[in-house]
Amino acid sequence: MSLALKLREGTAEKHAETEKVPYLIATFRGKIDPQTYTLQLECFYHIYKVMEEEFTKQKSHPILSKIYFPEIFRTKAIEEDIAFYESKKGTKRSGTISAKTQSYIDHILRVSKENPTMLLAQSYVRYLGDLSGGQVLKKIIAKTFALESADGLAFYEFPALEDFQAFKEKYRSLMNEMPLSESEQSELVEEAKSVFDLNKDLFVELESKVPQNN
Repeated sequence: MSLALKLREGTAEKHAETEKVPYLIATFRGKIDPQTYTLQLECFYHIYKVMEEEFTKQKSHPILSKIYFPEIFRTKAIEEDIAFYESKKGTKRSGTISAKTQSYIDHILRVSKENPTMLLAQSYVRYLGDLSGGQVLKKIIAKTFALESADGLAFYEFPALEDFQAFKEKYRSLMNEMPLSESEQSELVEEAKSVFDLNKDLFVELESKVPQNN
C-alpha cells in the first residue's frame, strides 16, 4: 500500500471525528459570525507561521526538500483575510495565542527538533486539506458572509497553482517515492492522526466563541 493511501485510510476515522465538532457543524451550516471566524484565522495564522518557518529551516532535509513548496504557504494569505474582516466587518483580533493554538505550535516545534521527517504529516494534513475540503469551506464562507469577490477568501486561494488536482497527485506521488521504511511510514500515519487531534481541540476551543443564539 502506498504511503499516500496509508495516510488517507489511517486518518479517515480522525477526519470524521473532527467534522463532528459542533464548531465545524455550525460552520457548514453557515452559522458562524465574522468575529469568531476572525479568531479562527488568527489561530491559523500563528500555526501556519510556525509550521512554514520550520519547513523553511528544514528545506534541505533529504525528505522534506521533496515536498517544499513555498508557493502554497498560507501565512500571508491568512494575514490578508484577517485584515479584510477587520476592515470590512469590524472584527478584532484577540491579540493573544490561545491555549490550544499554543499546544499545536509547541507540537510542531518539538517535531521539527526531534524528528523533522514527521513534518511531512503536518504538511499533508494541512495543505492537502486546504486544497480539498478547504475548497468546500471556501464556498460556505463566501455564502455565510455574503462575499461578492475573492476578498476575505485568500486562505483558500492558491494563485500559483493552475490545477489543484494535478498538484495533489504530484504531491502524493512524491510522498510515495520517498525512501521511508515501514516503521517510518507507520510513524507518519500516527503523526497525521495527532495533527487531526490538534485541529479538533482547536475547533472545540473555538466553539466557546460562537454566539449562543446561533
